[in-house]
Amino acid sequence: MEIDRIDVSKLDVPLRTADLRRDLHVFVDYVRDRDVKRGHRDNLLNKADAKRLAKLMSYKPPPEEQEEDGYSAWMGFVDNTALRLGFVQYDTEGEYAGYTSYSKSYPENYIEFSAENYQRFLTMKAAKQELTLLGVLLAQQQGCESEFYSLSPLGRLDRFDRLGCASGVMPLLDFAAIRRFVLGLLAKCPTGQWLSTASLVRYLKQNHRYFLIPQKPRFKDKWGHRQGRYDNFHESKSVWGNDITIAASDEDAFERVEGRYVERFLEGIPLSLGYVDVAYSQKTSQTLHPSRGCLKAFRVSDRLRRALEGAIQEPRVTVTPSFELYVQGETYPAGVLAELRPLCELVAEDTSIVLKLNKQQVAAARAADPKLDVVALLRQRAGGELPANVVRELSEWAQHGEKFVLYTDCCVLEADTDVTAADPLTIERIAPGIRLVHSPGKLFDQLERQDLMPLHVKHGEQTLTPLPRSARTRFPKKSARQNEPRPAKRPVALMRVTRIQLVCPDREFLDRLCQLLAEAKCPAEADRRNLTLAYTKQHEPAVTNAVKTLGKEYQIKIEDAGAS
Repeated sequence: MEIDRIDVSKLDVPLRTADLRRDLHVFVDYVRDRDVKRGHRDNLLNKADAKRLAKLMSYKPPPEEQEEDGYSAWMGFVDNTALRLGFVQYDTEGEYAGYTSYSKSYPENYIEFSAENYQRFLTMKAAKQELTLLGVLLAQQQGCESEFYSLSPLGRLDRFDRLGCASGVMPLLDFAAIRRFVLGLLAKCPTGQWLSTASLVRYLKQNHRYFLIPQKPRFKDKWGHRQGRYDNFHESKSVWGNDITIAASDEDAFERVEGRYVERFLEGIPLSLGYVDVAYSQKTSQTLHPSRGCLKAFRVSDRLRRALEGAIQEPRVTVTPSFELYVQGETYPAGVLAELRPLCELVAEDTSIVLKLNKQQVAAARAADPKLDVVALLRQRAGGELPANVVRELSEWAQHGEKFVLYTDCCVLEADTDVTAADPLTIERIAPGIRLVHSPGKLFDQLERQDLMPLHVKHGEQTLTPLPRSARTRFPKKSARQNEPRPAKRPVALMRVTRIQLVCPDREFLDRLCQLLAEAKCPAEADRRNLTLAYTKQHEPAVTNAVKTLGKEYQIKIEDAGAS
């Protein structure tokens, strides 16, 4: 393919922040544990849920594109894609409330989470997940919902007027095959280079003139034959209109129809999946609608080729001696995170996802599933051995994972075994003369009425309170504690550890440095809020090697704090 390169220095290149794969799982996580009710009339997300979700989404649309209730085209796109993937279910047919109703309504329409379908997707390999998502997007929006007539959730281009879109050649065009064909051509383009959209249209005109509309198209009915190949498409001097007909005999008909489709396709599925970047002209002197020639350039990512070939790599997990887990993948590693998040707290979610193992969470996970082997799970995900200190600590943490029951409004009662007043309130007999009872206030009233003089002692969160000398108990008393001999002083040697701290210029550089140290199994503590990396002096050689490695990409200069 001969596609011209183009300089984009004078073009408008939008910053790509949207991550459809991540936002799909964010959407599912939000609705799975909530009763999310959709609008009675419009079947959209309600105002409160839309506002909350808008804060969680990766893409923040411009203020003019985001509605007052927080809803946006991107959120609707994520919502619809989750539905088509089968992650959620809700009524999309609606019903007419009465004979006089002109539009459908959706009463009591709640979003239901489809756990089985979602779990099936999570267990797929990354390459199959990508092909499944791509297949769903390619198959939707046919006919009047195609790129000709629908706005892209991330795009800027306008659309053709829908008048007559259900007639002529449009209903019988296979847009799934058309999109797959264009994606295949894009995958053959040079990656990482800005290419001219006009030259791509020119290439298609010369080599694949009928990729969109067949030379001899089929029509839905006999009336379609009178309309011709391009009768579905009209231009206008106003935003809404169809006063200018595009004839197949026009010399520039291909550019006016197929050329417009290519522009709108580029800012649709490929842009939403991160397969391409696009660049628009800074200013347009638009005299005809819909716009034409505004999307000047595109840049293809190598991810497109790997996705079509089914070669998307599985996520990689690196476990560091500082108990941090670095998760990296070409696509959002939802399946891996579903396994690891119950064991960790989220530290950062930027160029790589950083988790940190948490003692309480590991113990709780073990309590919920006694068969869970955290060390084996991490070895499987990391593809090798773990740092020795992590293995040792995880083994100790797992021992704290025995199941326990939390009792409220209860106390431990120490008394003679013949105290019958406590029998109706006893939950469990722990040992002879010691039992767990509920409603302690009620029990103490009964014991006082029997002249038994109960003693109520409240223990601290860290230590037990010693009981009075006169108390009959098997627990420590104040006198026993006072008479205890003081232990002999033992010698203690303190070790002084010198720590070095590097202040990084940005989070991307910090993450790259941390990743190299993690691969070298060098323990270091990263503070992503303050962009600092701390390590002991004995690990300085490993850090120096990592910095040298980054020196191939960066011009690095290390300065001491306070130096002039």
